[in-house]
Amino acid sequence: MFRKLKQIFNSTTELQRAAWEYTALQMSWASLKDKLPEGDGHPVLIFPGFLTGDSFTAPLRKCVEEKGYKTYGWDNGVNFGLDEASAEHLKKRLKEVFDENGGKKVTLVGHSLGGIYARELAREFPEMVRGVVTMGTPFGMMDDPAAATSRRLSRLYDFFNPGSDKLKFEDIRERMLTPPPVPTTSLYSKEDGIVDWKGALNPSGPQSENIEVHGSHLGMACNPMTIAAVIDRLAQAEGDWKPFDPAAYRSFFYPANDTEGPLPENPKWQKDPKKKSMFGDKPKP
Repeated sequence: MFRKLKQIFNSTTELQRAAWEYTALQMSWASLKDKLPEGDGHPVLIFPGFLTGDSFTAPLRKCVEEKGYKTYGWDNGVNFGLDEASAEHLKKRLKEVFDENGGKKVTLVGHSLGGIYARELAREFPEMVRGVVTMGTPFGMMDDPAAATSRRLSRLYDFFNPGSDKLKFEDIRERMLTPPPVPTTSLYSKEDGIVDWKGALNPSGPQSENIEVHGSHLGMACNPMTIAAVIDRLAQAEGDWKPFDPAAYRSFFYPANDTEGPLPENPKWQKDPKKKSMFGDKPKP
């Protein structure tokens, strides 16, 4: 009963809590940023969640830039869902950012549905990707989106994507749940009022991890705790990745990262060259 009431509270207070998190960021960022590691200038490509665009991720990009990175929006308008046109655009966008920075690998950061694109780009083009960070992305339940998200959001997705072939990969769950072959971090919140947090858990692996934060789903792109974790992950030296250490940020009061049971097993999905790729052919040099 308590769990159900908590879910109702989290769902109905999403907007209010997100507004509070944005306000908290504006009030605290000047002091918080000095506690975070400086960046090395490598490029960071940031993907918005469902029904949002680059303006929604602007606070996150601003904070990341102020710590010494080159940030890029996805430059694709509003994210209405998984579709071939967006996949084609993002393949070119990644190559564009990679080339503009002289072949420096790009870190991909995705909020909610945007995290699916981040993970899949890294899976398809690891030679251009340094790492992946997702925020509230239900990659572990993409075979059953109605279970992964709130009922209202699921209906909205279907409204904007009638007859969509977004999930017509036969092995969608195995594919999405398998971490891409680069350092991969998933941020999740048990107070998420939109996504089932258990669907945002990475399997255990040498380069994959989960970081629990406090906060709403919508507020993850402007939550001080989330942004601090993103910046810490960006500061990992290329080729020398280490798991997140919350003890280094005691003043941020990160939760205990209790996943309430074992992590999902890694399906170790491998691409079948005979099957269709989400992104089609490799981008041209």
